[in-house]
Amino acid sequence: MKDGDVSLILKRVTSVDDGTYKCRVFMEETDSWKLISIISLSVVDPPDQKNITAESGQDVTLTCRAPNNIRVARWSRADLEYKNVLLYGDNQFFPANQHPSFKNRVDLQERQKKDGDVSLILKDVTMNDAGTYECRVYMEQILSWKIISIIHLSVVDPRDQEMITAESGQDVTLTCRAPNKKIIVLRWSRADLEPKYVLSYWNGHFDPDHQHPSFKNRVDLQDRQMKDGDVSLILKDVTINDAGTFGCRVFIAETDSWQLISIISLSVVPPPVQKTITAVPGQNVVLPCRAPNNNIIVVQWSRADLGDEYVLLYRDEWFDLDDQHPSFRYRVDLQDRQMKDGDVSLILKNVMINDAGTYECRVYMAETRLLKPISIITLKVLPPEQKTITAEPGEDVILPCRALNKIIALRWSRADLGDEYVLLFKDGRFEPEGQHPSFKNRVDLQDRQMKDGDVSLILKDVTTNDAGTYECVVIPSGGGSSKPISIVTLSVVPPEQKTITAESGQNVTLTCRVPQGKPIRAVKWSRADLGDNDVLFYRDEQLDPDHQHPSFRYRVDLQDRQMKDGDVSLILKDVKINDAGIYKCRVFMAETHSWKYINSTYLHVDPPGQTGGLRVDGSVGLLIGLNVFAVFLVAVVIVFVIYRKYERENGDLNSY
Repeated sequence: MKDGDVSLILKRVTSVDDGTYKCRVFMEETDSWKLISIISLSVVDPPDQKNITAESGQDVTLTCRAPNNIRVARWSRADLEYKNVLLYGDNQFFPANQHPSFKNRVDLQERQKKDGDVSLILKDVTMNDAGTYECRVYMEQILSWKIISIIHLSVVDPRDQEMITAESGQDVTLTCRAPNKKIIVLRWSRADLEPKYVLSYWNGHFDPDHQHPSFKNRVDLQDRQMKDGDVSLILKDVTINDAGTFGCRVFIAETDSWQLISIISLSVVPPPVQKTITAVPGQNVVLPCRAPNNNIIVVQWSRADLGDEYVLLYRDEWFDLDDQHPSFRYRVDLQDRQMKDGDVSLILKNVMINDAGTYECRVYMAETRLLKPISIITLKVLPPEQKTITAEPGEDVILPCRALNKIIALRWSRADLGDEYVLLFKDGRFEPEGQHPSFKNRVDLQDRQMKDGDVSLILKDVTTNDAGTYECVVIPSGGGSSKPISIVTLSVVPPEQKTITAESGQNVTLTCRVPQGKPIRAVKWSRADLGDNDVLFYRDEQLDPDHQHPSFRYRVDLQDRQMKDGDVSLILKDVKINDAGIYKCRVFMAETHSWKYINSTYLHVDPPGQTGGLRVDGSVGLLIGLNVFAVFLVAVVIVFVIYRKYERENGDLNSY
């Protein structure tokens, strides 16, 4: 109480401290209390304080809301001395004392000051506009100026901002390193959250009272000791709502002031859409990708294994071919070059096996100035369909093939045929030139209209020479190189062939039986050396003589015209030497609407009197031969017995 100083310090004043304070001292000389001072303390709300960060060139609003019935509003900045930023009263501006740097650049948000709104609009912000702005209004009730709002404006060059892009759900670190000086208070803020903070840290503790609720339990310092000035912020489980411009400020004890250290623009994007698409060679596929908006400057499709070369690069409404991988030249396009609704999907034409891989779609957007991934597509390309079909000689077979796209040409080929093909079909007709002669008049399409993409091949009257690997190749209407879409291995297995030997003049039966229960519409017996003529053709319950070889007229018939139990055996009457050969039995099946080869029989004809009878597979002849031998053996035995008897009788006569 030096020099009688008994002044009271009242810390952290609040509105409840409002009132009249009396100072009394007890005087020894009078032995009584003495009233020294009476002080009336009026506690008013502190001015609203905010931190706002803007980029050079932006327009910014410094908010201020006063009580109603305001006559005069004044905006000032301490470093401008006596010059005003703006002075407004009686519904007009007073430019006389305005700082020249603000001429024609400031205005009130509401000149009528409706609801006490005297917010300042500052246009085309520059670096020199940074500072602390005070909003004052003249209060008629107290006949004095009152500070309503204090705004700390930070202006940054956009080029100095750190841009960070994160995906939803990630943890991200916003870096900030302060001068290695004693830091009393640290604040991370985002302008749109004022007056709440992202994080406030002072005296070694977090201040949760002023923290925005969306960041509770989601933020921390990378180093709470702030070693080497590290005051970086860890933001956990990022969401779309976290996007914005974050400011890092520290209060330096040495200068007793706030210092803006770092500004970070955080862009949060959804994680890339991941899909798997399966295609077959020759198909056209769309790899989907949709960006958040239409403000797209560059589209880039890439595949990691291609190195620095792209699948597609599109910018300034042009394709950039300089760094495109050659395998994609003229095979890729955007589904919509206008990129309507952010559609930057890729069309990949005439897919090949080598196109398999993981494709990434990135877009460069004006607002983020970052190339960010939107979509990741794994493309699987299946090898051509491979099948093995087994047939017997004489059968008709179908080699299956189905195309997915509209086609303009079709080719069936077999590698061992060289440049000659099995079948070529284009422009709605067959091309016989270049066809291997062995297939002439033996091949056709199952459906010449190629309905539903059916380009299956019908191969008639198969022979063992037809065995091999067949490729079905289509040329899609969109153009591009042709690739096999179906590979069929045809195995031709000769059936067990019966052999029948007959003597001229005999009747012989060539057996043939179809599996029971299979309805038969026609029966054909043929012999290869007869050309287009048949041995027998039976349909509609009658013999058809039109294509019958004349040598068989009135000499052949079915063993059972009712074809009971599938019996379609052939009776050949009055066999002749010229009838020798291989006979094939085929039936037309109602179920498959096609011819089916059943079996073949080799007929051997001997001249009359040579064989002593009919031999089927040699068994009949063998039996006859054995019988002759047995008769001969019996005759020898009889002769031997007679001879022995004769000797005994002669011996008896001589003995007399």
